[in-house]
Amino acid sequence: MIDSKECLLITEALGINANSPLKRIISSVVCTKDYYFVVPTQSIGTFVIFDTIKNHSFFDGLSIPEGLKQMIDEATNVHELEDKIKVLLENNQNYIYKLSEAKGLKLKSFLGKKTMMYKRGFGWESFSPKSKDEGKLLVEFYKDIV
Repeated sequence: MIDSKECLLITEALGINANSPLKRIISSVVCTKDYYFVVPTQSIGTFVIFDTIKNHSFFDGLSIPEGLKQMIDEATNVHELEDKIKVLLENNQNYIYKLSEAKGLKLKSFLGKKTMMYKRGFGWESFSPKSKDEGKLLVEFYKDIV
């Protein structure tokens, strides 16, 4: 089992990116000190719908947040968890964010909502936890990094 200081599960978040700012990805996000992983749960857009269906089938009867929680509970260390999530996401760089590769990384706040901004090259991606409590946990988790 992984220590809560090594991993954070955000059960519901809204993801947006610079290439398609009107396309929203409702997702769960798994954060580690080296990465964050966006796992689509609902979506607008054809390709993300296929990814969402695949993710639901991977957890065999569990919701995506429940399946991710189970993955976290069963992992013996954070690197094993990161490897398992990369397999789940088929190493798709649209959903895998290595923090050390970011050109800019910020946590912003507006009216109590927290948003993680990740810049790579000329583009950016962001996600915002739906819950203000999970937003506070996100700020606390990344306080030494961002």
